[in-house]
Amino acid sequence: MQEIAVKSIGPITVKLVYGDITRYKADAIVNAANKYLEHGGGVALAIAKAATGGNPIKYIEISKKALKEQIGRNYIDHGDVVVTPALKLEEIGVKYVIHTVGPICNGRWNNSLKEKLYKALISPLKKADELGLKSIAFPAVSSGIYGCPIKDVIKTFLEVVRDFSMDVRSIKIVSLVIFDRRYLSQCIEVFKEFFQD
Repeated sequence: MQEIAVKSIGPITVKLVYGDITRYKADAIVNAANKYLEHGGGVALAIAKAATGGNPIKYIEISKKALKEQIGRNYIDHGDVVVTPALKLEEIGVKYVIHTVGPICNGRWNNSLKEKLYKALISPLKKADELGLKSIAFPAVSSGIYGCPIKDVIKTFLEVVRDFSMDVRSIKIVSLVIFDRRYLSQCIEVFKEFFQD
């Protein structure tokens, strides 16, 4: 784990971290899920494996059960979140996994996609705050196989944290954990532009 940048937005400390979110200590980690919580690849599969010690099928079952109980249907929309236990991730201090679904961009970017991503990012923050948590870590939601431009994802993430900071109650630290080294320089650039340092 490598802390690349640490900034403040109101009462919130925002961290840009390079590393593996399944090894990152936060009260909650966010899963960039698909709408059916099937955890078939990317960060979703990595979290499902880490939470169960290598049995992602078990975590899919847990997630789908929670989905039915918490949302009342078999899929989530942008802005819906499902909370599942961290299981083996509790060993590093994670209490919950919060599942959210971002937009599929396929290299495109527009206001509609941004609005969907905004909802996908603000909802886990609100849920973590509601649960009385102090820290939460996000992957770069929708930037992987969903193909949203990384710079737009990071900029939207920072805007969401800024807006959320106006009403925050318990969250003190929000981390963005980047797994792909190829994205790092672009992430640093967006952080610099946003904080104008």
